[in-house]
Amino acid sequence: MKIVLAFDKFKGSVTAQQLNEAAQDSLCGLDGVTAVGIPVADGGDGTTAVLAANRAGQWVTVPTVGPLLQQDPVMAQYYLCDDGTALIEVAAASGLALLSPAERDVMRTTTLGTGLLMRDALERGATSIVLGLGGSATCDAAMGIMSALGAEFLDAEGHHLYPCGESLEHIARIETAGIPQAVSNCPFTILIDVDTFLCGERGTARLFAPQKGASPQQVEQLERGLNHVATLVGDGIAGKAGCGAAGGIPALMMYLLNCELLPGAPYVFAHNGMEQALEDADLVITGEGRLDNQTLMGKGPGYVIQMARERGIPVAAVCGTIAPDFDRMAAGLTDTVAVSADLGLEEAMDPEGTLMRVSQAVFQVVSNHIKQKQCNG
Repeated sequence: MKIVLAFDKFKGSVTAQQLNEAAQDSLCGLDGVTAVGIPVADGGDGTTAVLAANRAGQWVTVPTVGPLLQQDPVMAQYYLCDDGTALIEVAAASGLALLSPAERDVMRTTTLGTGLLMRDALERGATSIVLGLGGSATCDAAMGIMSALGAEFLDAEGHHLYPCGESLEHIARIETAGIPQAVSNCPFTILIDVDTFLCGERGTARLFAPQKGASPQQVEQLERGLNHVATLVGDGIAGKAGCGAAGGIPALMMYLLNCELLPGAPYVFAHNGMEQALEDADLVITGEGRLDNQTLMGKGPGYVIQMARERGIPVAAVCGTIAPDFDRMAAGLTDTVAVSADLGLEEAMDPEGTLMRVSQAVFQVVSNHIKQKQCNG
């Protein structure tokens, strides 16, 4: 019996790689079972590590700017492939996880540090960049990234603007003469894990700015700023799904650079061996920290479920918690297990305990599947 294990990270606790390895180890004692582990990502934090696992190259660690300039420098990593592709994720330098809840200030956070990582990669010879957008602490529409890459943002009086969400509505002119030719020539692939719009009720400010520290008044200020950016950029950018990802990063990047915007999960799965792993599979087990209706809207585990169902392969989910309104049957899952549902936050986030609980749950799901097959003859 072939079991495909396809876990995404349990955010803030354990990585996709750790989960898949622990789940594989848990099945070693089952006779006749072959377990294949395929770490999953969808453009969010952890994407670089998943993509790097199948690419020749090296990790590069450099000091850069965190989401808030008053912070100490952040030591951030990206992966430079031997073929010249740099794999970078916003979360490494501009991620929400780099701030304590008290430090969240989406009006002042910036993607400048992410832009500095890109600049470093280009200076080391990168000829293309793949950027994963999930997990950001920002809503600056890539003002920070573009400032690091040579663009200048000026107000009506010609003063330089600090690259953050607070400045968006004050942009009067964007100077691009300082963008080096190497940056202009570089193809950028932007991976998104949500299909959020730049503005409106399903826009990035209203959906995600509150969890990044915005008050209701600040949400409306950001909304004004993002609408202003949409006017400056034009080309129907406000109505393009995905342009609101990570605080609107695609908006200015697509306007100023050579960019392709792609859903993260299909891109990752085209590079992580999932297609081959599913051949002749008898059961797929996926999972992430929280299983909810957003899982089925472009998230990695949702794409695993879709791929398994298309091939008629039973698929189960082992997660940290499951939203009360999540419909297992409608999602097409044969089984769901929430390993941390009744635990306090500290215990639920403990990496060692999480790996143990996931391992036990995976073993039980597979054992039950074997018994059911035997009963059905």
